[in-house]
Amino acid sequence: MKETTIDQTLVLCDLDSLLLDAAGNLPQLQRDVLQLFASRGGRLTVFSQRSPRAVRSLLGGVRLSAPALVCGGTLAYNFSEGSGTALCSFEGMEESVLKMLPSLSGVGIALQMRDGSTRAVRMSEGLVFHLKQEWTPFVLSNAADVKGEDVLRILFYQDKKQMPILPTLQKALGDAAAFLHAERLAPDTLVLTPGLVSGSAMLNAVCPPSGYAAGQLTVLAGCTQMLDLVHLAGESVVPADAAPELRLAANRMTLTDHDTGAAAELLYGMVRRAETSA
Repeated sequence: MKETTIDQTLVLCDLDSLLLDAAGNLPQLQRDVLQLFASRGGRLTVFSQRSPRAVRSLLGGVRLSAPALVCGGTLAYNFSEGSGTALCSFEGMEESVLKMLPSLSGVGIALQMRDGSTRAVRMSEGLVFHLKQEWTPFVLSNAADVKGEDVLRILFYQDKKQMPILPTLQKALGDAAAFLHAERLAPDTLVLTPGLVSGSAMLNAVCPPSGYAAGQLTVLAGCTQMLDLVHLAGESVVPADAAPELRLAANRMTLTDHDTGAAAELLYGMVRRAETSA
């Protein structure tokens, strides 16, 4: 494949795993590299489990050149327009899912919505801790009052890690559980979606609206939710300590781990190559 120049390449970077520190903040080093990358014509967007408002708060003045994949890739959000495209929803599942969510002591439930907001429908210490740590504003709501077409994901925050919530959830939802996808984002966080969003759907929500082809996309992946994108992108890079399936799928690995500069290594390397060829 012919190597594209820095201003002809769109970099899609995992924000949570590769740009933020352990406390969930964007370090000054990363901000400096992002600013340098942009000043040399670099084009960037991000993938994040967080809501659009949380992502915008973390990035501050960092400008994105394409819609960001937020809420775990279920929403392609264009910050310049303040609007998003939902890539899945619980449409038609109000009675079978949203009104059947179990009430468990020590388990908080939040809904990520297609308008970018987060609604808390059951409170817990774990829910409050995570949403504060992730800079996520939320409003209290009732699951019975929301429309399924407006709900992207259901997040369960457990006060006790690895609490056996899945059997209870499957029992409460009955046959509807067979059509849903459950995945642990952390030992105390379970996410429920109405099936998996395909990599093709994510790519098409990011690249064509911004004028890029798949071959111009460089994916810097830190989480397995980006695996399909790794397969589809023209170039794919993962940190040295990435999950085995990501390392097998990617074109190359960085020399550094996810928390020791993998994103900075890739972006600064692109800047250096651009300066050398200028």
